[in-house]
Amino acid sequence: METTEIKPEIFLIESLTETFGQATLPSPLKNSFQTGNFVEDGKDRVLVDISLEGLLKASRPDSGKIVFQPPTFELAGPREKIFWNPENTKVAIVTCGGLAPGLNNVIQNLVTFLSDRYRVKNIYGVPYGYQGFSHDPQTKRFSFGWRRLDPFSVQNIDFEGGSVLGTGRGHSNHVAIVDALMLRDINILFTIGGDGTLAGANAIHEEIKRRKVPITLIGIPKTIDNDVLWVSKTFGFESAVGKAVEALRCAQTEARSAFHGIGLVKIMGRNCGALTATAAVAMNDIDFVLVPEVPIKLEGPNGLLNTIVKKVIDKGYITIAVAEGAGQDLFPPSEIEKDASGNIKLKDIGKFLQKKIVDEFKARNIETTLKYIDPSYMLRSQTTSADDSVFCAKLGQNAVHAAMAGKTGCMIGYAHERFTHVPLAAVAVGKKRLDTNESIWLSVLASTGQPAHWE
Repeated sequence: METTEIKPEIFLIESLTETFGQATLPSPLKNSFQTGNFVEDGKDRVLVDISLEGLLKASRPDSGKIVFQPPTFELAGPREKIFWNPENTKVAIVTCGGLAPGLNNVIQNLVTFLSDRYRVKNIYGVPYGYQGFSHDPQTKRFSFGWRRLDPFSVQNIDFEGGSVLGTGRGHSNHVAIVDALMLRDINILFTIGGDGTLAGANAIHEEIKRRKVPITLIGIPKTIDNDVLWVSKTFGFESAVGKAVEALRCAQTEARSAFHGIGLVKIMGRNCGALTATAAVAMNDIDFVLVPEVPIKLEGPNGLLNTIVKKVIDKGYITIAVAEGAGQDLFPPSEIEKDASGNIKLKDIGKFLQKKIVDEFKARNIETTLKYIDPSYMLRSQTTSADDSVFCAKLGQNAVHAAMAGKTGCMIGYAHERFTHVPLAAVAVGKKRLDTNESIWLSVLASTGQPAHWE
């Protein structure tokens, strides 16, 4: 996956994850963990780039010697000493942005691990995303009641889709949120969300630092778009791929059961085509995959419409997967509308292509049947796959380890099969996009036979 270019110097080995100070309390996990299972700060780190080329770029001459100083992240995991005293620690958990499979799994693992393993008893759920922090500064009354959480209250919530806390977009007033945290005497805040949520979390963290108040903030990456930086996959992505494959199979069944049949499926993916591309490769019999990273040209002998017509006549039927953010430049310019999170509201590329394709076949007097499927929110609101559930558990547990050790201002990252601590400042600078020179897109081109670029 392609990442926004960030100067690696900020991740050099001397640059450790922020902490509140020396962790001095013995971890409650010492009775159940062997000493060798604990992570050592400053020693246990993970390379950002494991390629030989990346290592060579990180080398530099120094007094006649070659010094290697590659960018690294701190390894996540339990520490032998913790910072927060579990007896008087207060924790808040908030889920923000759109839904994704696994939200309840992460909440459940945070609560049970905090309570059962670290013996933290004061845990609260904040309702409806960042909006749940809204309150009247004069009366100090909150707009929404916070929910007390314990292992019993989160039993079996992993069997449900969505978030038991509710979620929401926008309302990321970092000053008011820190006010709310201080009013409730919160020591640890877990923010669960995508790039917008994590950018908001970074602003909250900076406000906490400005006020010099002892509040730990840990982010947990969530999005079915898989567009968060420094994470090879986000929770919910794999489950969404499975549901997208179901939609593609249905579309293909409809297409091959009709004369000159066409199955068209629109899949979520605002700026990143990873979900669409991965689902298409999983099917291995999709004919066209359209993503935001590759501009679409409709007209001309090598354009999309003519290529579709030829493929239908040659094969007898086709299936098309299109990401919701693809082809936005095909629409006439109009007033830009934004949602509560500040995202530009996309035009409906699915219905646009449906009309264009049908009109093209009519103009050529060729019979066709097109079935359009938009699974949309079905991808987000389902429960998790087994592998995604395991991933959610590990994210939640590593987030708790980080928070209790006094780490702050970081997100639990995942790369090279290792969980890491990634500074929120590094996450907030941009989004990950599909790299059309890497394996997943090359697999798309190999399985579909479509051109690398529309001309």
